[in-house]
Amino acid sequence: MRFLKANKVFNGKQWLPEGSLLVIDGQNALKEIVAENTVQKDKIEVFDGIITPGFVNAHCHLELSHLKGKIQKHTGIPGFGKHIIMQRMSGVSKEKIQESASAADEEMWKNGILAVGDISNGDDSFKTKQKSKIKYHTFIEILGLNPANESMMFDLSFPFLKLLQSLDLPGSLAPHAPYSTSLQLIERIAKFDKENNLPLSIHNQETEEETKFFFGKENDFKGLYDFLKADISWFKAPGCSSLRSYINSFNNQKVMLVHNTFSTEEDVHLAADKNCFFCFCPKANLYIENKLPDYSLFKDQVNSICLGTDSLASNDGLDLLAEANIILKHTQQFTLENALQILTYNGAVALNIENEFGTLIPGKNAGLNLVNFKNDQLSLTQKII
Repeated sequence: MRFLKANKVFNGKQWLPEGSLLVIDGQNALKEIVAENTVQKDKIEVFDGIITPGFVNAHCHLELSHLKGKIQKHTGIPGFGKHIIMQRMSGVSKEKIQESASAADEEMWKNGILAVGDISNGDDSFKTKQKSKIKYHTFIEILGLNPANESMMFDLSFPFLKLLQSLDLPGSLAPHAPYSTSLQLIERIAKFDKENNLPLSIHNQETEEETKFFFGKENDFKGLYDFLKADISWFKAPGCSSLRSYINSFNNQKVMLVHNTFSTEEDVHLAADKNCFFCFCPKANLYIENKLPDYSLFKDQVNSICLGTDSLASNDGLDLLAEANIILKHTQQFTLENALQILTYNGAVALNIENEFGTLIPGKNAGLNLVNFKNDQLSLTQKII
């Protein structure tokens, strides 16, 4: 049995009372939380810093880990998408993809990340997830802008979902983005996830070109679709924000909107009314668009904000504290307590795993990280368990 104490202990939602001790059993699970004066002083391990639960990375693309440093910065989303497709066509071996995924998985573990919401377009990362010490929820991503292809694209996802189930890995279906997935397909995916009590994820308003696309203005997605030799002459712009065009597809269910870089105040209110989660990936936003969301718009949504790293194709590392530090540096909207909640509990709720991760739960091993906060920046001192 171990008895752990720190300057402060954050339980995922709030600070524990001063003098709280974490009692850890032989299986590295939290047994109970007791008062310091109930345990002999020489049995207590004292840590300098803040103890938190393990971090939850709500948005990642593990299968793209082999693309680290392969795509130049500031291409914009249409250009980035083109480069991703070109890289996928280059014939990288499955072994190389899996080797890179495993290295990225280990990097996240060392950085105190215990649970991940991960996007998959195939099964390249499944073997890594099956062997990992990290808890993964896989979002099988579906694309298909043409409504005529709705059934075909929807059906193509099921072999991957069944494979996940056979490997005892949790997963759900997810539309890629409104500019690449028809409204009909988004509605069908949302209905499936709702009926099966599964969380849903969608890339949202990551680029200004998306807004132009939906308002029928000249935009860079034309170049991407020309590159793909995809005829979108049938597409009729709805004349509203992309979020407004699909937000009513959701019916009282867990939905995570990822990026929100170009969301407006009106968009935020629309999503908040549907109880959506807002997932930020600041380093990827800077890498691709060289732009950050207006975080002040989200000041009243603290309980609905989570963090992701995105992929190594759009990031130089998978470090959730680095993502939090960018937000802390660029806005005064969030306190240290807010940031720690965003790093832990909120992501777990968004992924439907709050009964296992994100908080200090007796009988569970949600991990323990020791962090320090200095000059308004967080750093990981050590991963305790």
